[in-house]
Order: sequence, then structure tokens, then C-alpha cells
Amino acid sequence: MYYRTSFLFNAARNAITILLIISSGCSKHSDAPTVSQLQFSVMLGEEQNVISPASPGLLYSPDEHLSYLRNTAGGFNLWFAADGGTVGFSSPDLLNLSSLKSANGVPSPLLAPSGAGSNAFDADYAGSGSLFHAANGPDLLMVYHAENHLFGTHHNNGSPFYAGIGLARSSDGGITWQRKGQILSAHDPQLASQTSTGAGIGTPAAIAANGYVYIFFREIDQQSGAEGIGVARSPTANDAMPGSWQKLLNGSFSSPGLGGAFTPLQLVLDKNAVSDHRQPFVTFNTYLNAYVLVIVGNGGIYMCTSSDLINWSAGKVALASPVPDAKVTPTTAPYNWYPALVSLDQPSETLTDKTGYLYYAKGADNGTSYHTMYRRAFTLSLVK
Repeated sequence: MYYRTSFLFNAARNAITILLIISSGCSKHSDAPTVSQLQFSVMLGEEQNVISPASPGLLYSPDEHLSYLRNTAGGFNLWFAADGGTVGFSSPDLLNLSSLKSANGVPSPLLAPSGAGSNAFDADYAGSGSLFHAANGPDLLMVYHAENHLFGTHHNNGSPFYAGIGLARSSDGGITWQRKGQILSAHDPQLASQTSTGAGIGTPAAIAANGYVYIFFREIDQQSGAEGIGVARSPTANDAMPGSWQKLLNGSFSSPGLGGAFTPLQLVLDKNAVSDHRQPFVTFNTYLNAYVLVIVGNGGIYMCTSSDLINWSAGKVALASPVPDAKVTPTTAPYNWYPALVSLDQPSETLTDKTGYLYYAKGADNGTSYHTMYRRAFTLSLVK
């Protein structure tokens, strides 16, 4: 999935006031906001380069949103997709990175595609989406974006691709991983031929709440015409195993995670490109006391809020796209994709607060589809 925008704020543009609607509903966080409107501002700092452009082994980084956990040394371990697989790093500050596994100074995949040319759902791509602890405490679980590029007898290196979502487990702190199988698949199966860039289900972002693990995903069902951001959940005690997932369909979690239909979330981003919703990331923000969905749309990187993970406010642009995102092709236009919010005082990216960093992949008009990790400091302020 190497098809993964760049806008440099000057000082006069750094403050953005955002009006977001907090939707009420069932399954609320225990302290979820009850007010109907929440106003806050986002202050973004100067852009910082995290990974040097065109770094060997990291040409496409991140290729999904990053995920991190605090380590026993007081720093962080982080994982993200790059060059078709999953790489890992340790860091004192999520800026200076040391590879968890490398060969001749080049980061090596901790989880790689299972093997090009086969029918495996992750034959050509296995990129980390989110990590979280298993029910036993020390083990780690990873939900990852997977791809198969084999259509009939023709195999390609990039597109088209058919996506799925898999699960892997680690018992050594996230260095070695064991595949546990596919946990989410699209309603429409892979065809013998495919003309569009991508189809299936992918770009997973997970968060634990109310005794469940929720995964947000993008699904494209070519035959039935369903497309959008969906959500599925599995009881936390089930360790996200295949067969334990149910997709949200018509207001209830009642559709099988493997092959079931889904109802797209009613997200409102840009009325000029109503279907351009991609690369979701979700966190609970303790300062806003609300769930925050960070997502790419036609106008750039948006933020939406919710009290129940199902009903979301209209999105407002936090980082504008330099060109309309729906028209971006990775080799001809700049873009900011794969966003994630990070607060360094929190144990993982699923919790954020008043301050932190917006991480994203920046692609440039350079004749290639490469993209590179950057970040900007953010500060949230409530507006009375």
C-alpha cells in the first residue's frame, strides 16, 4: 500500500479555532461529555523531520499510522509500516530512533509479507496498524493491514491490491511475531481481475473501551458498491482472535467480521468530496474528555469527536492539504497522510491530552511515491 499531504504553516496561520459537535449516544465513556457543543483551538508548531527522506528500508514511512508503548527503560518502543512490512524502534523521545532489528545498518522487518505469488491475504503486505496488550498482560497483539496482489495468474508489485486485516502476537516485547490469521475481511471477495487501485478492508486503528477492542477501518466493496469508514469490535478477553469480531451494521454490532456487511459511519468532512475519507486514527483525549478521530479527507487532516465511538461530530481541518486530497496521486502532488496524535506523557497513542505531537507521512512532488515521517507539536485549548 505504497499510495499513502505537505502544508507548511507560517506563524500567522498556526492557530486554528475548531468547533466540534460531541454526539450523545449509547456505550459512552464513563466520563464522556454531555454538552452538545465543544469549542477548542489547535496550535500547531513548526514541522520536524523524524526520518530522513529516502532512508534505506524506510522509503515509505509511515505507511500506516504509528503505534507506541512505553518501555521499561523509561522511553518508548514504536512500530509502523514501511516498505511493505512492519519495522520497530526504541526511542527516548519519539524523535531519535534506534532500530529494534537491522542488517548492515538498515532496519529489518519484524513482520514481513508471507510470500508474494500465493493466495494468502497478507502475501504482499503486512503493515502494523495498532498494538495493545493481550489479556495475560505481557504479550502484545498487533492488528495489521495486509494485501494480496495476485489476480488470476497475474501478480503485480503495487496496484491493484486487495486488502484485509490480520492479527499477530508477540511474547518478547514486540520483536518477533506469530501470525494468528485474518480477523476482518471485506463483504465482497477478491476477484480474478481488478481495475481500481485498491479494494477490500484495511488501514486498521484500534482502541479499547467498555470491555471491547474497537477497530476502525476503510472498506471498499466493488461489487455491492459499499465504501467508507466502518467499525468492528471484539471482547477484550478474546485477544482479538479470528471469529470474535462483529462489524457495525444498521446500528448494532451484528455482522461477522469475516465477510460480513457493514454500515459506513456518517462522517462529514468536505461536501465537495463526500467519499474521500481515509486512514482513520482514534484516541481518547483526556483534556477534551472525548474520543478523537483523526482522519484524512479532501481538505487535509481532520479531527472529529465523539462520546460513543459511533456518532461523530463534523470534521474540521487541523492540517490543511496543499492540494485537494481527492485528486492526489503520490508521484505528482504533495500530501500529508497516515496521521496520529501522540502525547509523550501517556502510555500509548490511544490516550492523548492537552499537548503532544501530530505525526504524519509527508509525500512531495518529486516524481516518486516515497513519503517520510514528520511531526508538529500541538496544543489544545478550550474556547469559552
